[in-house]
Amino acid sequence: MGEKEKKAPLYIQIREYIKNQIESGVLKPGDQIPTETDLTNKFQVSRITIKSALRHLVDEGLIYRVAGKGSFVSSEESHGLPQEEESVYTPKTKIGFLMPQLGDMLSIQLLRGIEEVCREEGLVLMVKSVLTQLEERLAIREMISEGAEGLIIFPVDGEAYSEEILKLKSEQFPFVLVDRYLPGIKTNAVFSDNQQGGFVGTDYLAQRGHKNIGIVSFTKSKTSSSEDRFSGYLGAAKQNRLPLQHRYWLTQFDDVSFQDEQSINDEVFDWLQQEPDITAIFAFSPQIAICAARAAERLGRKIPEELSIICFDNPQIRDMHGDYFTWIEQNIEWMGTEAVNLLLRVIRDPSVLEQLVIPVSLREGLTVSAPNR
Repeated sequence: MGEKEKKAPLYIQIREYIKNQIESGVLKPGDQIPTETDLTNKFQVSRITIKSALRHLVDEGLIYRVAGKGSFVSSEESHGLPQEEESVYTPKTKIGFLMPQLGDMLSIQLLRGIEEVCREEGLVLMVKSVLTQLEERLAIREMISEGAEGLIIFPVDGEAYSEEILKLKSEQFPFVLVDRYLPGIKTNAVFSDNQQGGFVGTDYLAQRGHKNIGIVSFTKSKTSSSEDRFSGYLGAAKQNRLPLQHRYWLTQFDDVSFQDEQSINDEVFDWLQQEPDITAIFAFSPQIAICAARAAERLGRKIPEELSIICFDNPQIRDMHGDYFTWIEQNIEWMGTEAVNLLLRVIRDPSVLEQLVIPVSLREGLTVSAPNR
């Protein structure tokens, strides 16, 4: 034969087992099927795998669920009939949202978009804040044990892919990533067009005469969002024939405590002091834009006359004329609403695999002008 016959995924094997029990008459209409705990113990698999198998049986009309009681065999007349959407997720359906922090504006806007759809659909939303991959792993397991039918995950920074997220994918548990994706691994995700944002911001500076553009990225490790923004910068630099000087790129803060704001300010100050030829900075986060502005003030460089600054997301500093910073706007609330809509499609059909890219736009403020030298 040459190649060994591949076994079906575990959730399909379990689905077929229960289906055979129903079709052979072992389980009759109205009978309760074994609980998730019983099935987990019987097959020695995770609850995620059991949930996937049961979800497929619901889709086929073979079983139905009763909140708080369990799953039951459908009447014979309904076997094989398509189910109403309401039978796949109900007003009591729980979904979970994991995010790195709850206090910043991005998280607030993201949560606002998610909550809007949850209210419209009558979904129960569980929210947890996590800072490390260990906390993320524990939170995922906890939410599933508490009955979450699907998860929206804003991945925490890490040197490697989260094993728990990879496990969700392998076991076909419904989840959607927001803000970023896993390069090389196809997962459901909703994220901004960061590459376009990096290109537009850099081109905007180049069109105003800037050539020596500094890049500052506030991240402990590489993420798809920061990598795509940097890729966009490189594309615009090439198109505008800008010099590519590695010393103009401050993209690693590994030796800086991310809980110590003064350390970050000092790091940006030292870098900018060593690179006086830089006439503009593209900050990949609003926090870094503020750090750059503080560094410029300490060096006596006026903004924008002696140093222009553009950034991703709005640092929320305004004056009587409007936004102070020139910034790349992400439609965060839209990202949140699309994440829930996509998650519901995945819950209805686990074979769904989509990556939605949300457009970005540039908003002019008061921090960019032509260089004076």
